[in-house]
Amino acid sequence: MLEDFSEGGDGGRVVSRAQDSRVGAAPSARSAGTATGLRTLRVRVDAGLRFATHDVPPKMVEGLCRALSLPNPAFLKLVRLRKRPGAEPQTLTFFRQVARELVLPRGAIHLLRRSAEEAGLSLVIDDARVFPTKRLPKLPEVPLRDYQAEAVERLAKATQGTAVLPCGAGKSVLAVGAISRLRTPTLILVHTLDLAEQWREHVRERLRLEAGLVGAGEEDVQPVTVAVVQSLSRWDEANLDAFLRGFGLLVLDEAHHIAASAFHRLVDRCPARYRLGLTATPEREDGLTPLLRLYLGPPLAVVKHADLVARGVLVVPEVRAVETDFDFPYGRAADYAPMLEALAEDKERNDLVLGAVAREAWAGHLCLVLTGRVDHCELLAKRLSATGLSAAALTSEVPREERKALLDKARDGRVRVLVATSLADEGLDLPRLSRVFLAFPGRARGRTVQRLGRLMRPHPEKKSAVLIDFVDGQVPLLRRHHAERRQQYATVLGVSAAASAH
Repeated sequence: MLEDFSEGGDGGRVVSRAQDSRVGAAPSARSAGTATGLRTLRVRVDAGLRFATHDVPPKMVEGLCRALSLPNPAFLKLVRLRKRPGAEPQTLTFFRQVARELVLPRGAIHLLRRSAEEAGLSLVIDDARVFPTKRLPKLPEVPLRDYQAEAVERLAKATQGTAVLPCGAGKSVLAVGAISRLRTPTLILVHTLDLAEQWREHVRERLRLEAGLVGAGEEDVQPVTVAVVQSLSRWDEANLDAFLRGFGLLVLDEAHHIAASAFHRLVDRCPARYRLGLTATPEREDGLTPLLRLYLGPPLAVVKHADLVARGVLVVPEVRAVETDFDFPYGRAADYAPMLEALAEDKERNDLVLGAVAREAWAGHLCLVLTGRVDHCELLAKRLSATGLSAAALTSEVPREERKALLDKARDGRVRVLVATSLADEGLDLPRLSRVFLAFPGRARGRTVQRLGRLMRPHPEKKSAVLIDFVDGQVPLLRRHHAERRQQYATVLGVSAAASAH
């Protein structure tokens, strides 16, 4: 049976394969009636929601298509920069028309239910989602905090949804708890190999299973498999569909990436009965936040930083602003890239950053220095190493095994400073980390929250946690960017924006 399919029930009668031999026939909306005399619309639920459009009021179809069309952020950016959009579409559509069927994202059940009700139709749900009959062996019980356990139970009932938890709140623990609870073959989707290795370690430690890996040239498929989205997106359709049909639970890590076409197209092909999205930063600045619900379902749990700080689960970091003397004659958008290049090469500014990092590292803190350029990353790491500190660059150009070894050394205290690019913005598991330095400007909300969250994981050796933000106040644009970051710090920490600057 289809249990409470996406908030508040399935919206109609449920027909399973065993109950009705006509599955897949997609009969006319007029072909069946209900006790109330309403016409019925038969909807097949597999990877998406499918129904025949004949005999469905055209206005209903038009309304659904309109609701599933969103402004294209790439188009709007080109217009804002006064560039020609070219072939870039003005609107992005999140539905498909296949022959005489309309296919909607599975999380759009609430839209379909409401539209059907307005059109005087009663839904008959044909549940064709995949739940393999071969269960996983009995797995170790995973100890869960109350909010994690509640989210797992809601997933078991509602079958899909998103857990919105801060960094350090245990998103991966929640997911392995769900695997233990549901005992169904599971596919975990990630977007980097580093995350894939972290997930395999989580599965190994908590479930005592060896997870398979799809990525980096490997195609080792196991009952629990971790796959890199970019690798799967290169598979041919037949092999991909056969692969995806082998899983009853789909877990999407860093689920806010669902807006990327490679992500939502892959999720939209996976007919697994259960879907679980995990994210610390669900809000997207490009207006595509609704895609989380459309493809993964409504929130199963939403936990705030303040709640976990009050429980003692997370550490409260301090934010310090350090003013630089960097200046640049910024006047228009075309000046942005040259300005960042000048900033990365500014010796006086780099000396300021390096001095601040060295003081904290020599005092015994594990330091993470974040910058937006590989060359800047390598320069800072080289200069720090020259002082005798154990420092290393962590970028996509460092081989995967070497990156893994560096992170292991940092966890053990054998590396004191990591200088990283955006590679470290998501999924970096370093509970020992006590100092983060923002050595490069930026204002993206999700990224700022992730960086602050890096410091909030507790560790026995962590006596304090500090984020040090280098502020280039001589440049009006960069000063405004800092003001936006400061507001984000205030939101996360629950203090005034003015207080967060000190």
